[in-house]
Amino acid sequence: MAIRDGVIVGGGIIGLSLALELARERISAVVLERGEASREASWAAAGMLAPTSEHHEHPAMEALVRASSALYPEWLAQLRQLSPLEVGYRTEGTLAVAFDDSDAAGLADFPGERLTAAELRRLEPALSHRIATGFYLNDDQQVDNRLLMTALWEGAVRAGVGLRPGTEARALLSASGRVTGVQLADKSRIQAGFVVDAAGAWAGQLGKAAARLAPTRPVRGQMLSLRAQSAPVRHVARSPRAYILPRANGRLVIGSTMEDAGYDKSVTPAGLAGLLAGAREILPAASQFAFEEAWAGLRPDTPDHLPILGATDLENFFVATGHFRNGILLAPITARLMTEVLLGRTPSLPLAPFSPLRFATRDS
Repeated sequence: MAIRDGVIVGGGIIGLSLALELARERISAVVLERGEASREASWAAAGMLAPTSEHHEHPAMEALVRASSALYPEWLAQLRQLSPLEVGYRTEGTLAVAFDDSDAAGLADFPGERLTAAELRRLEPALSHRIATGFYLNDDQQVDNRLLMTALWEGAVRAGVGLRPGTEARALLSASGRVTGVQLADKSRIQAGFVVDAAGAWAGQLGKAAARLAPTRPVRGQMLSLRAQSAPVRHVARSPRAYILPRANGRLVIGSTMEDAGYDKSVTPAGLAGLLAGAREILPAASQFAFEEAWAGLRPDTPDHLPILGATDLENFFVATGHFRNGILLAPITARLMTEVLLGRTPSLPLAPFSPLRFATRDS
């Protein structure tokens, strides 16, 4: 039976970022990951840091993504002090393109610079001549999420964070309304001063309390990558049907579907066909590039499509999950806010809209 200051259930970008933030405050936590290290949604993502093109109608969510985007350069600088690995951070921005009036209507609320088709092609000559108009969104950025996860894992090791891949937490341990640790799949126990449920699409599976307070569901996203001899575009390019992220090495990441498929991470012909069609529509030369890889990940969605962040009605039990399409972007602000909550400080942003208690019911 091991004793730690705390347990974080989930070793994706949210769990690792929080563990590192806590380590800076000299609070130790063991991170439990049910599968391979960093191989779920954080690994499967595209790496877009898109406070503008991932448009949010909820004011609290808009404030959250803006705050996290502003934190990113500082957050990456802190990570580099622990791990000098390259993470593919790029700031060229996004070109959101429209092929017809219907597409253009969907871009009408974007706070970017409106561009004509000729202006878009001056920026990116390889774009389709069928594009009618678009927006330049210069606040958008990107990282190579797989490189970032490798850097975070290495940084966590160097910071002394306890990392336990292949370790599945099955239930909370509690006494007198207070959470005291977790029980693992092998029936062993870890005693802890606090538990944070950051298990993504699996967050609701940590017993009845988690099902009540962290009701997440998986939304499958299929993706693929192509390989060009040199990068055909510099900016992220996206339409309502697909997006293309250029990497520095000629890799093009193309996504993504949104499917209610349960916990099935299969890649399907229909899903890939749709992505390839969307990519060719934006970038006709994509049909000539080498196919490299296809994969799928499970985004953690919630009933109201907002993250679940903060304390619960069980002492010492906290939740940080439900980031859906924005987990990579929201990692810095989530780590800061959850650390503030755990330390009893006033959060930098109001957390009421994201509270786990919005799902609590009296008879649960």
